[in-house]
Amino acid sequence: MKKINDNSPVGELSLEQKIWIGGGTFLRAIRPMILYVCLPALFMTIGMILMKDRTADDMISASGNFYYALGIIFTVVILHRRSKKRGSSLEADATLEYKELDKKKISTLLLMGLGFGFFFSALLTVFPFPKFLIESYRSSSNTLNVGTDQILALVSTAVLAPITEEIVFRGYMLNRLLEWFKEKESVLISTAIFALCHVSILWIAYAFVMGLLLAKVSVEEDNIAYSIALHIGFNASVVPIWIVNRVPVLERILFANNILIAIYGIVACYGAVQLYRKYRKETEKW
Repeated sequence: MKKINDNSPVGELSLEQKIWIGGGTFLRAIRPMILYVCLPALFMTIGMILMKDRTADDMISASGNFYYALGIIFTVVILHRRSKKRGSSLEADATLEYKELDKKKISTLLLMGLGFGFFFSALLTVFPFPKFLIESYRSSSNTLNVGTDQILALVSTAVLAPITEEIVFRGYMLNRLLEWFKEKESVLISTAIFALCHVSILWIAYAFVMGLLLAKVSVEEDNIAYSIALHIGFNASVVPIWIVNRVPVLERILFANNILIAIYGIVACYGAVQLYRKYRKETEKW
């Protein structure tokens, strides 16, 4: 990760200069995020213009998953082209290295993410959150249950979104913030923005905790490939749940009651915590 130059004469700058430079760094850092948030909506708007007889609700119901996937793919393409135009590369700007990855570490992080993801799903099912919080959460996470191509939604949620979000938030954004802000400040700013992009209060709380862990891994490893593995684990936890919910026999057996679901959550959380401890211990050796 790119770090602020400790020898730079920050103390010699006036307050106005610090605000100006800090503000400029912040605006530059959030540009990839704006691209990521706006492109799916832009593509859907274009689709509505081309298909004049369809309403916004019809477009979301029939093709929302397609436009979301298209938007996040084009986000990566545009970031790649912009980096190349500057004489750099997406990999260099996002601190993404594919070669010589530690497969054991990748597996540990992937399973850790799955464990925490299962725990969060179980918590939302069994804990009596206020109705308005649950309804808001279900509304914002309904992409897997709407649209004509739910397989595309699963691929987008479990693979495309984690890769793109790590490139945008822990890659471009965090690296650019580190050019001026201190490491803790950069992590908190990028994590807060990442969390707010999830809209629902419950999602924001979960994404903030998850974002701190993702940022910690990406900074320590100096390679977002490892935070991508962790993020894929978080998101991929929805896949087996989605499958079971669509097979009535399995749903009745595996999700028979909240006590059983709570047990799943406790076991998943315990396993994830143990994997985290193993990761922390073994990181010193790797």
